[in-house]
Amino acid sequence: MRKKIFMHLIWSEDSHWRTQQIAVMKRGDVYRIKTNEVKAEVMQNNLALAYASVDPLPEKISSLPLKKTWFAEVPAWRNTSGFFSTYTQVSYQSDVEPLPSKASLMTFHPFIQFSEIENRLIVLNATNNPEIIESNIQVYNSIDMKLIAEEKVKTNSLTTIYLDKYNFKPSDLPIFYCPSMAGIPFGLGISKDFKMLSLEHTHPPASLVLHGDRRAIQGKIKKNWVNRMKSDNNDN
Repeated sequence: MRKKIFMHLIWSEDSHWRTQQIAVMKRGDVYRIKTNEVKAEVMQNNLALAYASVDPLPEKISSLPLKKTWFAEVPAWRNTSGFFSTYTQVSYQSDVEPLPSKASLMTFHPFIQFSEIENRLIVLNATNNPEIIESNIQVYNSIDMKLIAEEKVKTNSLTTIYLDKYNFKPSDLPIFYCPSMAGIPFGLGISKDFKMLSLEHTHPPASLVLHGDRRAIQGKIKKNWVNRMKSDNNDN
């Protein structure tokens, strides 16, 4: 590995990706980026991507860089992202590959907490195409398959959906479905005194398939649930 690694922030702006070099790292370094230290223009869509490069990037690029910086598989280099308060912090492994521009998202959300907890669904999307495109994400209750509401989500953004307004019960299992945009969903719980944070996400069904065509099996599972949701709501 080269002695120097250039750390960049990358964000969507108009019809291109903008980049900003924020650090130069060497072997053994650890670098922490705080959103409150990042310029407002970078966080206008609530999403800035951190990218490590063996060479400095130009200020504007037409698609996300695909070249891997870490060529060794062992040890496995990892990034984490998260939230913190005065009392606690929470994080997750945040290495992401660009999502396909034509795809869909379906996620079940078993992470709603009760009592003095505020609940949010966070949807992360990053594609090679820098354009910001708005889509609808549908909210269902899997108990009765009823369409409850629609919310807005965007590509190349981090979208926050507040869940407590839907008054889900402990026995409910919400489904979120976006037919026109892929995304990585997370459940964020914040106690009202900020002494507890939780950040969780479910793995796609393909990760649980041991044999056969994993993607095809996942597609069949998703299609089955989509048909059920359409059928039940057309009947009502």
